[in-house]
Amino acid sequence: MKDVGAKESHDLHLSRGDERLHVEVKGTTSEGTQVILTRAEVERQRELAPANALVVVHAITLDHTAQPPAATGGVLQCTSLWSIAEDDLTVVSYSYRRRPGGDRTPLASKRSLTCPSCPTVRLKL
Repeated sequence: MKDVGAKESHDLHLSRGDERLHVEVKGTTSEGTQVILTRAEVERQRELAPANALVVVHAITLDHTAQPPAATGGVLQCTSLWSIAEDDLTVVSYSYRRRPGGDRTPLASKRSLTCPSCPTVRLKL
């Protein structure tokens, strides 16, 4: 077993003889019926299939009073030969690129702000 999480978009390489398995590991305090995957994780696991797996450790208890917070317990569930179907994915966020332009006056110098493209909206600062 080799931890490759710092260099790869997945977490572990497992090997036994000529067999290889690329593993994505997710931990959660929830019941683990849903986990967050990045786009890179999904794309890479699809490339690696069927030599891949998803390991979810769910029902973890977090002690926020400890410094740093401490995790204990959890239930391990492994899905080996992991095939990621489109029906199993839900979009949860987008990255929006704003086009340059518009009013660039610092907000600190204004008492209110009106958007040029929506003049009926006024923000009091």
